[in-house]
Amino acid sequence: VSMQFIDGEWKPEIGYHIRRDYHNQGIASEAAQAVKDYFFNNFDYDEVYSYMSKDNIASYRVAEKNGMTFLHTYVDKNGMECRVYHITRSEWQKSKNK
Repeated sequence: VSMQFIDGEWKPEIGYHIRRDYHNQGIASEAAQAVKDYFFNNFDYDEVYSYMSKDNIASYRVAEKNGMTFLHTYVDKNGMECRVYHITRSEWQKSKNK
């Protein structure tokens, strides 16, 4: 988790970059889920975010597999249109109780 400037505010963010030859093996999804659990177990924030280029289908599928929901799109400081996802602590807790 790192603090990223998302939609005009500093927010905790789960990001992932996987070498292309390791794509589509579930590595990003598994790692992102572990980071999300670590984040909520060790930090006091009430939500965590992921953001990516609006065209990066693989990244937003990882966010969705990680229990995150789409919030909106925005244009970042470099002019790139981004998709923003998030999950709240209460949503995470409910998913752990299933």
